Amino acid sequence: MKKTMRKSKLETAQSLAEGHFRVEPNLVSIHLIEPIDQMNPDEPIRLLEVVKGTIERGIEPVGFTADPAHGIDYPSIIIEVSPEEYKSVRQGRLHFPNRDWTIGQELVAR
Repeated sequence: MKKTMRKSKLETAQSLAEGHFRVEPNLVSIHLIEPIDQMNPDEPIRLLEVVKGTIERGIEPVGFTADPAHGIDYPSIIIEVSPEEYKSVRQGRLHFPNRDWTIGQELVAR
């Protein structure tokens, strides 16, 4: 029986981003929220999605369980914000629930 290698969290985050870009026409950008704990499979991947036209309600993380059948081996948290809310996060006027979280690299559709 052949054992398949699990994708890294960064590879999984990129796959999630690509899927979201395919289905959300108003998606402006997706950023990793760091730090990423590669060693703990139960620690979720966190993404910040900037979506034009989304309801402005501040930072409301939405959690998802892992879905290995679809190539998602880790839980994830998605935070969807408007472009204005994104500017507020960048300017330090709007904060993540965990003050250790920071906006990391941008993920782009390939």
